[in-house]
Amino acid sequence: MSAASRGLIIFVGLVLFVAVLCVWLPFTFLPSIGAGVALPVISLPAEVLAGNIFPGFDFTNTMTSLLLVDALLILMAIVVGRAYRSASPDRFVPRGLTNFIELIGEFLYNQAYNLLGKRTRAVFPVAASIFMLILVGNWIKLVPGVESVGLTVCAEYNVFADETDPLAPGQLGYGISGLNANKQPGGILTLFNGDNDGDGVFNLSERAGVKAVRANTLHCEEEYPWAKPPLAQALEDRAIADKRATYEAEGGKWDAEKEAKAREEYHHKQMLKVLTAEEKAQFETEEEKLEAAEKKIKAAEAERFTLVPFFRGMTTDLNLPIALALIVVILVQVWGIQALGGAYFFKFINLPALGKLSKKPLGAIDFLVGLIEIISELSRIVSLTFRLFGAVFAGGVLLIVFSFLIAVFLPIPIYFLELFVGGIQAYVFAILTIIYASQAVVHHGDDDHGHDEAHGNGAHH
Repeated sequence: MSAASRGLIIFVGLVLFVAVLCVWLPFTFLPSIGAGVALPVISLPAEVLAGNIFPGFDFTNTMTSLLLVDALLILMAIVVGRAYRSASPDRFVPRGLTNFIELIGEFLYNQAYNLLGKRTRAVFPVAASIFMLILVGNWIKLVPGVESVGLTVCAEYNVFADETDPLAPGQLGYGISGLNANKQPGGILTLFNGDNDGDGVFNLSERAGVKAVRANTLHCEEEYPWAKPPLAQALEDRAIADKRATYEAEGGKWDAEKEAKAREEYHHKQMLKVLTAEEKAQFETEEEKLEAAEKKIKAAEAERFTLVPFFRGMTTDLNLPIALALIVVILVQVWGIQALGGAYFFKFINLPALGKLSKKPLGAIDFLVGLIEIISELSRIVSLTFRLFGAVFAGGVLLIVFSFLIAVFLPIPIYFLELFVGGIQAYVFAILTIIYASQAVVHHGDDDHGHDEAHGNGAHH
């Protein structure tokens, strides 16, 4: 057999493998036996669980994850602390969780000591705390049910869209019965026939969901008041609160009747947004416009539901990574000032170099390098933030996509990859904190004003 013939056989085998494993299995067979999953809504911002708890403050599902992680870390600290106090240091033998925490602590401490020397005591607690916070936060989101159990609510249109947009498509939504996996497929080709008539032919679009528009959400909220999205409720409460504050500031007395009237006016305003400018121009009175809007809303599909999970990976919310990055960058400046005093600022604005230009003309380059250091310091906020956020959020999306393709088999290796990535991201953030601190406590002035005390001895005995 020639090489071309063998190549053809291998090529045909690959095509059949892809057709069976990547097309027939995930899109036809698995859904028919109830193993196919619908594609969850992928949301960049954290979802609101309870709106307007305090004026202007919404409680999100990443906050619940953060509180859970904090509670777990406190519990771990109590358990490990009690274990260490249970015996004298020379007789204590760490086991289980205590051994794991000691292993992590010793590993990070040795690395910090090699870079910071005697200043390790100031930096290590912060770096280790950040490491444990990110590690537990990244790993806990992989626990089954953490990001897949929550509130069933109406899929939202884009609530931040322009008011002149009558559609404002937003979240993907599903019928109230969800994905009907009991439909028997009619073969591979039926995946592409676009059949949505419920005649027993499985359709891929049922697993991908349909984007909700204004009329969908408003109809769903009317049909199922219990499923009103928390964010929509929060926006309404905020608008009513602003109106009440304005009314009371003018000396008026707010009561239940005015509250009901204000909410009715708010709902009418939302209803009118489903009409285009041309549709509004066809009617003269507000009542006629409202009647037309109501008809359009009632004609829309009401069953567009989505899931707002109770917990979501806390670092998939950009707010937490940027908060950690700001804490690290600010503390680095504090450590630098503590180590070098006012001379620390010469790292950025090198006045000694300017003062010695007559003796050392190349000092102008040192001054320019200092200005570049300012940009470098600010860029650390961006790099720390998006490195953590991007890796963890992308990993979650990867798990969702592979679960959508093959719910039973394919997500398993991705799951273990996410365990590894979650640990690596925690380590990278912690070690960069240590590196930035070590750079801050090292003197950046000229050689005549070296600060030997800013350097560690580079060895841990």
